[in-house]
Order: sequence, then structure tokens, then C-alpha cells
Amino acid sequence: MDAQARTVAPSAAAEERTLFEGRPAALDSLGRWIVALLTVGIAAIVWWFKAVGMHLTVTDQRLILRMGILSRRTEYLELYRVTDLQVEEPLLKRLLGFGRLVVTSSDRHEPVLVLRGLRDPAKLADLVRACVEEQKRRRRVATLAEA
Repeated sequence: MDAQARTVAPSAAAEERTLFEGRPAALDSLGRWIVALLTVGIAAIVWWFKAVGMHLTVTDQRLILRMGILSRRTEYLELYRVTDLQVEEPLLKRLLGFGRLVVTSSDRHEPVLVLRGLRDPAKLADLVRACVEEQKRRRRVATLAEA
């Protein structure tokens, strides 16, 4: 592989800042813990492989979701396309400090992105919301209500 294929343009890399990187928790609720115990750990192994195969990166310009272990799929969501953020913390997940962040966007391919197994999803939602507003202001994107 040549050097151009491995590097990002310096101007783009200098502007974009990584704000969050992580993987979802494999056992993010009491319900999953119970199922893992009842299946003698088999369910825990399956969920662990799913969690290892998923990596979320949030920058000040986009969400990057990489999925897969052997074959990989990467989804990019530009933050200026985000129209709504929703934090879901069901009781069994909240007891362990986990939740989901549901990102709704104007993206045609993947309009709803559900990020599961996140620790403190409200904090991540606030971080993303601030970046969404900044990207919309920077690109002069107005919603129908603002127009």
C-alpha cells in the first residue's frame, strides 16, 4: 500500500478533533447478566464478540461507526445532518450505569443510528449536541423551523 492510501490530507486532519472513542459494553444490563448465567456464559461470549467488533469514534465533525471483526463495515455520519438525539436508559441498564444514544439524521442510508451499551450516554449526547450546533452554524444549515 502506498503512503497516499494510508494518510489523510493534512488540512482535514488538522481541523478534525477526536472527542470520544470506545466500544459498547458486552454485558450492559442485569438482563444480559442473567441470560449469560443461564446459558453458562455462551451468551456472554456472543455479546463480547459483537462488542469487540464495534468501535465508535466521535469527532467534532462526524460520527464514525466501525463494525465487524473479519470483514468490516464503516459508517460515517456528518454531524450537521443530525436532527435529533435521544437518550434511553431502561431500568436494568441504568442500574449498571449504561444506556443507549439514538441519533436521528437526514442521512438517506442510515437515518436512525442506535448506539448501545454506552456508559453515561447523556454526557455523550451533550457533547454531540454541542458539536452538531457548531457544525450547523459553520455550514450555515438551517432547519425548517429556523428558515
